[in-house]
Amino acid sequence: MCGIIGIISRPSTRPVPESAELLGLLDQAVAGSTGAGSTLAEIAELVGACDQLLHGVPGVRAMLASRDLVAGITARLDQLDAHVAATELLIEAGVGMSADDIEVAGAELIAVRDVLWSVRHDRLRTTREVAALGGRDAGIGAIAGYLAVQQSLSAIDRLEVRGRDSAGVHLFVWQHGLSAGDPTVASLLAERTKDPLFQSGSVRIAGECLSFVYKAAAEIGELGDNTRALRSAIERDRLLRLALAAPDARVAVLGHTRWASVGIISEPNCHPLNSDEAELSGGDQHAYVVAALNGDVDNHADIKVQHGLR
Repeated sequence: MCGIIGIISRPSTRPVPESAELLGLLDQAVAGSTGAGSTLAEIAELVGACDQLLHGVPGVRAMLASRDLVAGITARLDQLDAHVAATELLIEAGVGMSADDIEVAGAELIAVRDVLWSVRHDRLRTTREVAALGGRDAGIGAIAGYLAVQQSLSAIDRLEVRGRDSAGVHLFVWQHGLSAGDPTVASLLAERTKDPLFQSGSVRIAGECLSFVYKAAAEIGELGDNTRALRSAIERDRLLRLALAAPDARVAVLGHTRWASVGIISEPNCHPLNSDEAELSGGDQHAYVVAALNGDVDNHADIKVQHGLR
């Protein structure tokens, strides 16, 4: 089975959360775990509220702006993890608890663990990866763009257990403010627009959008190899960095993992694909299209004959 990822970004209307608000919620949860006698459900609700505030561009912006905030969140998560571990031992002992009590406490314990995991391994990790891609001083356009990229790569990582012979991500970037006539931009575009096979690193100018593709294909390897290769290529891409430097830059991402083509395992056959070779009838003017397919196109030979394609 293959996996397809699609992300269409939009400007966030939510304000950037304040450090005091975020740490205040976690402080209440810690206080409830150490002295106030809060239930596991109440602790989960408080941590969950913090988790929601850390979602998306506003949450990433808050954490990128303050190393102290990240350190403070981590320290409080450590305290809450210790409380959860101690509570689990009590539940396992079951002293003075009925079977129903143990079942309810076990369900609440799972809920707390889930939300603590979410903050530590989703929110904090996402911020670290966005910083690695765009830098801690990235503007709002870059944060939003690289966040969409990180979400796509994270999704591919989770889908790769289905098969890891190939993976690819395509980015449409618009409102980038770049001109192909600018010498710096022209030099960065020079070779990347000429590859007819749309292999990794290829770029197309599609109206007001810049079309970037990154691919990895290998018959032999380990889980995670593909996303590491994609992440490295994206991180090194100076043209993409310039495009995302515009405050109003917007990004749409299409990603794919595992083979879905008739033919050998190679970058040209790796999805997403584009319409460079569509050779549509009715003149030279047609829409530029990028697509990812799940499954083989078994009637490809008939289609080629029917439409006079190469």
